Amino acid sequence: MPTIFSKLWIPVAASFGLQIAAGAIFVPLKNERYFDLIGTSGHIISAGISLYGPSLYRHLDSGHSLTTYKIPPLLSLSPRKLVVTAVFSLWAARLAWFLSRRIKAEGRDSRFDDIKQSPTRFFAAWFIQGAWVAIVGLPIWLNNAIPLRSMRPWGPMDAALLGLVVLSLGGEALADAQKSQWRKEKKEGKHTEKFIQRGLWSLSRHPKCVAEQFLSNISDGPLRSVMLGKHCFRLLYLPWPAGPFLRQVFHGKLLCLVHSPLSLHILFSDM
Repeated sequence: MPTIFSKLWIPVAASFGLQIAAGAIFVPLKNERYFDLIGTSGHIISAGISLYGPSLYRHLDSGHSLTTYKIPPLLSLSPRKLVVTAVFSLWAARLAWFLSRRIKAEGRDSRFDDIKQSPTRFFAAWFIQGAWVAIVGLPIWLNNAIPLRSMRPWGPMDAALLGLVVLSLGGEALADAQKSQWRKEKKEGKHTEKFIQRGLWSLSRHPKCVAEQFLSNISDGPLRSVMLGKHCFRLLYLPWPAGPFLRQVFHGKLLCLVHSPLSLHILFSDM
């Protein structure tokens, strides 16, 4: 019997398919300049596909061909699905813009200096990015796979939570802007600071993480799922030894505000 997870194979295929196709092009060229842009674009594309995944699944499951599928109008979708997908896409679009500007200014991504010399390792990076897109986007896809009849109506609390989400996204953007200005001034010889200690960065070593965790811990809200995937990936990406290492580097300062005890040993240090 089909379940909600039966509707997820379409965005999963899109997530991995885009990264594998890009890897097939850029691995032989040893070009990493579009790695982050294609990764963040994968979030937007997969989220958009997940909006129509359920209807496409029903269409194909009934024996019809892909060529006869008609995209349902936006007004036929749940407001919650549209808002969650839009907010998630806004986060991904802002990240894509920031990372694209950064690599354009730097001219290269030093993370790939060695990796791109090995086709196997470089292609593996593209494949892993497909997994990252899938893990981060999974809560959005699950939200969009819920039948419309199971969605509760949009209410005042949802609007208030949406305002808090926009505020948090603004915090991420502000933190990036402050870090970019700090790096520019360092290149110009205006300071020799090892770590940024101004603006939001004077309050936390990872203010972007604070904003993301704030989003992930909005309780009982329609947008809670927006950041759960990123939270999950962070747990997978950072190993246990990262906690003591970061505490040593940052001398016991607050690394990130977290609520989940599962990530406490990684992202939170003694104050």
